[in-house]
Amino acid sequence: MPSPGITKKMIAGAMKEFMTERPLSKITVGDIIRHCEINRNTFYYHFKDKFDLVNWIFYTEFVAETHRVEFDSVWGFIDQLTSFFYKNKAFYKNALSEQGSNCFTEYFGDLIKTGIMLPLDDIIEDNQDKDFYADFFIDAFIAAISRWLREGAKIPPETLTELMKKAATGVAIKLVEELDDVS
Repeated sequence: MPSPGITKKMIAGAMKEFMTERPLSKITVGDIIRHCEINRNTFYYHFKDKFDLVNWIFYTEFVAETHRVEFDSVWGFIDQLTSFFYKNKAFYKNALSEQGSNCFTEYFGDLIKTGIMLPLDDIIEDNQDKDFYADFFIDAFIAAISRWLREGAKIPPETLTELMKKAATGVAIKLVEELDDVS
């Protein structure tokens, strides 16, 4: 009998293979267990559901690996992330297309919120609306990446990161200028 780590990787491999071919909504736990030649209880021993499996794949392949890396800025992290998504575009295009409770989009948003809140703490001190601002940027970020993947990731990941950076900083500068003009 394989070890739990090997079994999890085998299940993850099946999911990754399926998600390069079709959307998550068209993949069932039954498909996965038949492919892996395991029983349903084995799947549920390791994962709550197929969404938990997708989240685990992202965590083990990206979060755990980049957790050890010290980035010089949020944009360095985002550049690493867009490069990772580019290398795995079929999988993450399908992962980000799912909506609802426990979906990857929700999990991904919660993970990156931590990274966005730290710089916001430095920029926006003692503001009760900090969570709103973080959610606003996270939603825009996820929408931009999702659209980029849906459209075939035609521009390189570094270009996408640079465009998002210009959009975020450009808008912020304009808003500050407008506030200064009003004062």
